[in-house]
Amino acid sequence: MTSPTAATGVVALLGHPVAHSASPAMHNAAFASEGVDAVYVALDVAPDRLDDAVAGLDALGFLGANVTVPHKEGVYRLVGTRTPAAEACGAVNTLFRRDGLLVADNTDIEGLELVLRRDVDLGDGDSVVLFGAGGAARAAAVALGRMHATVEVAARRADAADDVAALAAEHGATIQAVEHARLVINATPLGLYGEPLPGRFMQLGTDQVALDLVYGPADTPFLAAARAAGARGFDGTGMLVAQAAAAFERWTGLPAPQDVMRAAGPGPRPA
Repeated sequence: MTSPTAATGVVALLGHPVAHSASPAMHNAAFASEGVDAVYVALDVAPDRLDDAVAGLDALGFLGANVTVPHKEGVYRLVGTRTPAAEACGAVNTLFRRDGLLVADNTDIEGLELVLRRDVDLGDGDSVVLFGAGGAARAAAVALGRMHATVEVAARRADAADDVAALAAEHGATIQAVEHARLVINATPLGLYGEPLPGRFMQLGTDQVALDLVYGPADTPFLAAARAAGARGFDGTGMLVAQAAAAFERWTGLPAPQDVMRAAGPGPRPA
């Protein structure tokens, strides 16, 4: 990449923490591959400074941003111009400009839906247990609803789980308890640094598929337990690349070089 100039576009990642993120490497490789004069930087933004961060990137004319934990729902509340995808799940993972205005979007939905169909081979009506109630879980709920899955939502707070379950139902899912789900999704940040997970995460069998939206560790505790039980396991790399490709296209108007992005990313670890 050449040295940035006053004309170089800037894209930021807003999160807390962000040191683990593979997004800067992926997007900078993509910009270089396609000859886009832009740079992608990760910004660790404390929750009490999120308002300032969003206002700052708008005032400074950033091309856009990605948004990761714990800010996906916070940015939704701060940016009034939103795509239907962002409105559908009440969470934002991408900001881009349209006619000079920042627009809030959610590419997690299309990224996860692609992975569910292509890698997991999830079919309409298949049973799913979804752990989580944050922005990633809300995007997953919409994707699962569009696929008419049968969903059980589990979260630390019952009211939060009910909200996500209602969101899935609104988009076409059937909500019921599933004792032997075909797919179990971890849409929480638990396990990001290898910490142990609650026991219910570990109750998997040989006929199940485990999908952990965390992609940092070589093998998360959730995936390690799934594979030890004989289940197939996928980390979050596939979704990471798919949602990143969609975001790249929003910022640049160009097709994303997904092979380049995948090579620069953390690398998939399917079982």
